[in-house]
Amino acid sequence: MNLLLGRKDMSWKLRLLMNMPKAYKRFLVKKPKVCDGRTMDSGMQILLYFIEQRRKDIDYSTVKPETMRNYYNELAGTLEKKPPSIEHKDHSLQVSDQQITIREYIPSDSDNDGRSLLYFHGGGFCIGSIKTHDIVCKFLAKLLNWKVFSVEYRLAPEYPFPIPLEDCDKAMDWLIDNADKLKIDPNRISVGGDSAGGNLSACLCIKRQEEGKSMPERQLLLYPGIDSKGEHLSLKTLNEGYFLTQAIMDWFGDNYLTEEDHDNIYVAPLKYETPEKLPPAVIITAGFDPLRDEGQAYALFLKNAGVKVFEKEYEGMIHGFMNFTIEPTNYKAFIEIAEEFKNIA
Repeated sequence: MNLLLGRKDMSWKLRLLMNMPKAYKRFLVKKPKVCDGRTMDSGMQILLYFIEQRRKDIDYSTVKPETMRNYYNELAGTLEKKPPSIEHKDHSLQVSDQQITIREYIPSDSDNDGRSLLYFHGGGFCIGSIKTHDIVCKFLAKLLNWKVFSVEYRLAPEYPFPIPLEDCDKAMDWLIDNADKLKIDPNRISVGGDSAGGNLSACLCIKRQEEGKSMPERQLLLYPGIDSKGEHLSLKTLNEGYFLTQAIMDWFGDNYLTEEDHDNIYVAPLKYETPEKLPPAVIITAGFDPLRDEGQAYALFLKNAGVKVFEKEYEGMIHGFMNFTIEPTNYKAFIEIAEEFKNIA
């Protein structure tokens, strides 16, 4: 595989490989990665090799946020397939003395019952943007047939906890206040996100319940970070060599949180004591993700509280796989997840 994916000009080679038959991909990887009784998807293993080659020179003890953001922006564009044609427009929301962008995605024949999704991108609260997750939102808008609103919340370390969560809360308020103009039902707004965005979605539901505010109709949590100081098995067995490493998680956590923040219910939803009235949830995990077990623990936590939950692990996948639409298997996951999310409430 090293000969086929040499460090120089890897992108076009990767796109070619991803369109090869599965049997050829399995031949190429030769020795599949196996951990915790799971075998990695061959296409995902090729993508993982590509990603590791691109970032092997990053020193997380000294790397600056801007360097990480530039790397992630470049990576996101490389690992995407051509997105569907979806109209979008940008809105500005005043927060403190600044403005943040909310991008509205408008499918051509959007569902006339007014349902919508407020989406929070992943990136460890420190990187990522509405641009890096543009394709995710376009696919969700197309497959759900709802309007999707993506939030450019402010990032740590410049804006640490709780600022990103407060931005998301203000975005929810804005959506409700402008529902008539946006042609959506204010009582049928759902929230969702991937990784850190999944954490923000779960925590926003808790925050709004605690404050007695209008609640999201449902929540879509894609491989969410739920328990930043947990002792889950996957944090030990998958914390090196599977895209989301311990060094990266530590870098995110150190930039977003103080030590005392880790037990806050707006950071660690598993510590919430009254989850009974939280919205129905679709919780998606990946078999080769260090966050796998805490996502599954949160699904069980909500189920035990009587909350309606659909939970599925994509066994052969790594953290962030929904962004890697260049791999055909991942688009199939999009279709399945969108269908379950439409039907969960």
